[in-house]
Formats: sequence, structure tokens, C-alpha cells
Amino acid sequence: MKHFKIALFLAFMSLIAGAFVVPFQLESLKNTLPAAEYNKIIDSIPFPLPLMITLAALQIGLLCFVLGWIGLKLTERTKLKLPFLQSWFLEKNKPIIDMPALKISLIGGAIASLLMVLTDLFIFQPYMPELENGEGPVWWKATLAGVWYGGIVEEILLRLFLMTFIVWLLSFLFKKSGETIPSSFYWVGIILSALLFSAGHLPATEALYGELNNLIITRAFVLNGVLAVFFGYLYWKKGLEYAMIAHMMLHVVTQLAVLPFIKFIS
Repeated sequence: MKHFKIALFLAFMSLIAGAFVVPFQLESLKNTLPAAEYNKIIDSIPFPLPLMITLAALQIGLLCFVLGWIGLKLTERTKLKLPFLQSWFLEKNKPIIDMPALKISLIGGAIASLLMVLTDLFIFQPYMPELENGEGPVWWKATLAGVWYGGIVEEILLRLFLMTFIVWLLSFLFKKSGETIPSSFYWVGIILSALLFSAGHLPATEALYGELNNLIITRAFVLNGVLAVFFGYLYWKKGLEYAMIAHMMLHVVTQLAVLPFIKFIS
């Protein structure tokens, strides 16, 4: 039960994230699909919308509790860490913010946002006109969903659980632990979790833009994969909270600064 409180805290944050992401997903579909097709999806939902959002949030919270707890257990061997939460819940100490790590997270997240949007704008959009036609969800829904779901849920599932599990599995197979784990094991965990993270975006991408093709698949892996490598590196070197901060910063800067500026000058 050592990690129970941290897992419970992460689950509570994930539950809130679930409440934000469902309205965002529905509006994304509404702005992308024909009205008749969208209404057909809504009519097929067997529950009232508030109940569906509640059930989805509970499901996300439960999933993050279970997988988060497993990931926390696996950090004991891999020495991956959550310095802020572990200091708070386990050591009962006032958490100390690593200011250099915080600066890397904030600045890195902002730079990642700019690179992501510019790459999409100049490399992919000229060959994907469907990207230019959709209005997209309103900015505050996109921001809340990105900050809470992307910054918390995705980091729990992809970094705390999946990346940690890959590093743990390699260390178990090769009988390594703690300081004896080679850097290559962490890089394998970072890259594999990044690839799976990118692949995980393909179903939603297909739902929004229709049949998948090589360009759409490449776009998903380039835009999401490079970012995931950065977040994984932060988790390894600084701790999960700093990966979460960088991920949140990415969405904040994208929705509140980069996209509005591009829209203003276009």
C-alpha cells in the first residue's frame, strides 16, 4: 500500500481530466463530420450526455489508478521518479521545486508547441487540405482537454506505466536494477512508448479525417512521436511531474498563443 495515496491522487486528477475530454471529443466530431453522421452517433449513445461524461470520467480515473499504481511499484526497481509527489506523500516533506528542471519544462513545452504547429502548417497542411477546413473545438475546451487529459492522463498511461514497464522488463530480464540499469534501457523505453503513443492517435485521426493514408500516418508519428521522446526524456532525467508540466505547457501555448497568432496574421 506504499503508493496507494499517490495513485489515488493521480486517479482523482484523471477523473477531472475525463470530464473535460469527452465534450472536447464530441465537439471535434461535430466540427468534422457531416451533421447527419454526427447526429447518428449522438442518437446511438444509450445514456444521457451528463451520465455518459460521468461514466467516461470514472472509467478513466479507475484505469489511471490501476495502471498508475502498477507504474509506481515498478519505479522501485527502475529508479524512475515522481519527486514532487513522492516527497509530499511518502516522505511527508514539503516538496522542493527543481527550478532548472521547471525552466526546461516550460521553455521546452513552448518551443515544442511552436515547432509542432509550424511543422504541421508548412509540411503537412499543403498536402492535406482537410486540415485547413475544420474550425476545431472552441479554444477553452481544447485547452482544458489538452492540459488535463494530455498533461495528466497520457503521462500516467504512457510514461508512468508503459515506459516504466518497458524499462522494468528489460532490467528484470538482464538482472539490472537502480544505478546498474544502462542508459540504453531507458532510451528503449522512451522510444517504444513514444511509438505506441503515436500509434494510439491513429484511431482518433481516422475518425476525424477519414481513411488513413501514408501521409496521415506519417503526420501522426512525426508530430506526436518527437514530443513523446521529449516528455519521456524529462521523466527519466527530472521526474514525471516535469514531463507533465512540459506537456501542459505545449497545449497552453498552442491554444492561447501560437494558433491565435497564426489565425490573426493569415
